[in-house]
Amino acid sequence: MMAARAGSGIGPGAGLPVAPLPGGRWVRQAGQVIVWLLLTGLAAAAVWVLLAVVAALASGVGPHFPGPPPHPVPVPNPAPAPPGS
Repeated sequence: MMAARAGSGIGPGAGLPVAPLPGGRWVRQAGQVIVWLLLTGLAAAAVWVLLAVVAALASGVGPHFPGPPPHPVPVPNPAPAPPGS
C-alpha cells in the first residue's frame, strides 16, 4: 500500500476521498431509531418495576403480625368407638 502511494505523490496521512456506501444515511438513521427504542423500552421497564415496588410497599404485601402468629386451637381426638359398634 505504501509503495503504491509513494509513487503517486500523495503524502502519508493524506485522506483519500471515499465514495459513501449506498443507503448509509438510512442505515444510520435506522440504527439510531433502534437504539432510541431500546432505551425507551428500558426506561419504561424501570418505571414499571419502580411503580410495582411502590405499590407493594404501599399496600403492605405479606403478613405483618404485631407479634408471633397465634397458635391454632387444638381439636381433641374423638372418643374411641365402643366395642361391637
